[in-house]
Amino acid sequence: MASGVDSVWTREAEQSEDKQPLSRETIVAAAIEIADTEGLEAVSIRRLATKLGARPMSLYSHIERKGDLIDLMVDEVMGGAILPEPPPSGDWRDDLRRIAQRTREATSAHPWMIATVFRRPFIGPNALRHIDQSLAAVSPLPLPPERKRAALIAIDTYTIGFVRWELKASTDSKGGPGICGGLEEGGPSVADIDAYIATQAASGNYPHLHELGGKKNMSLGVKAEAFETGLNWLIAGIEAEVGALESDSD
Repeated sequence: MASGVDSVWTREAEQSEDKQPLSRETIVAAAIEIADTEGLEAVSIRRLATKLGARPMSLYSHIERKGDLIDLMVDEVMGGAILPEPPPSGDWRDDLRRIAQRTREATSAHPWMIATVFRRPFIGPNALRHIDQSLAAVSPLPLPPERKRAALIAIDTYTIGFVRWELKASTDSKGGPGICGGLEEGGPSVADIDAYIATQAASGNYPHLHELGGKKNMSLGVKAEAFETGLNWLIAGIEAEVGALESDSD
């Protein structure tokens, strides 16, 4: 492959000498299971070897380094963000909503994914298919390519940010490996933050916060229905830009 990018997808796995050969798929599935239940920190070659009943060195025939393993894990999860019936459906708004919802569902099912968002490049086959589907969704829009890209970045950023708060609130109430699968622990809970903000608002030092009223209205907790509302606002903004562009061209 004529590319300057060195990734796990540009290198072929070696053949294992074990009596029961492993595969990348088997290793990745086991790694995801560990990360989901124990956190991303718990994923290691030795831990995987124990879980799979294999020699640690045999895993290196398929995975050269932990970064490669994380890339494969991320891309496997990204497969869940891909629509079974790709856009365009004829309604770009509905397509964007479906893609965002699938992305939310895929990432929220695996809390450790949040820890990888700004640490690893999402360039695997499934990640690229997700990007391609997203571009297909906005292809009917009469916007220049850079504005289409900006719109998709806004929706992805909103979706990941919402999932982060959603997972934080869920971890506080139910426990588990943590918002980032073990890589981001400590700090006040959402309930503690809510109580603190409510107290500060009641102090009178922040008049606009005070106007909101009781603790219920101060809450930074995230509810599922709020996701659709925020997403609709974003889509309405994109629609407004399209409308303005079409008006200017008349």
